Amino acid sequence: MNKLRINNKFLKCIISILFAYVLLIQTAQAVEVVVMAIFGETVILKVDGVKHKLKLGDKTPEGIMLTQVDGDSVELKVNNKKSQYPLGGQVSFGNVSTNESKNNKNAVAKIWPRNDMYITQGSINNFSVEFLVDTGATWVAMGEAVARRLGINYHGGKKGYAGTASGVAPIYKVTLNKVKVGGIELRHVRAAIIGGYRSHQVLLGNSFLKRVEMTRTKRLMILKKK
Repeated sequence: MNKLRINNKFLKCIISILFAYVLLIQTAQAVEVVVMAIFGETVILKVDGVKHKLKLGDKTPEGIMLTQVDGDSVELKVNNKKSQYPLGGQVSFGNVSTNESKNNKNAVAKIWPRNDMYITQGSINNFSVEFLVDTGATWVAMGEAVARRLGINYHGGKKGYAGTASGVAPIYKVTLNKVKVGGIELRHVRAAIIGGYRSHQVLLGNSFLKRVEMTRTKRLMILKKK
């Protein structure tokens, strides 16, 4: 009888451990990272399929920081821990805070102002970009240099002309396959490529903003997927 009681206690202990282990696996969010290219002190990382161009001290939206470049390897900082990773190496980070699922109807993006402008990191067609929220812009808009970096064949788009701060400029209307800001990912977003627009920033205009709900809590801007 005593042996049976001991075995039952042992079995309950094992079940508790297994349950805790399963719970840990379910709550930990692994992020796959590939060191794709190194150009001097600039590094291209692919994080869960999204490419990010980082310089020393830069972070991805997931909080992965580039802290050092050493020949054909890099040092990344995640959750206050630094580790060395080789070029072409694939890394899996657990317990990294990630954006909400693209299929989640409650997905949001929270944007704090920077110098009185709402600027945030995001991606277009899986390439990292910096967005400037512009409620006066009809479309998501960018310069030709940014479009070329993103691999957009804008010369195949519909050509037109638009008035800008510098005068009348040629524009090319295209459709972007995928635009992601925070946890919000939208497909088939209309955009304009503006000739002579030299900023590295992409204007986050109404072709994206009209498809989300925008609210403000004090200075914080919150975008929510409709």
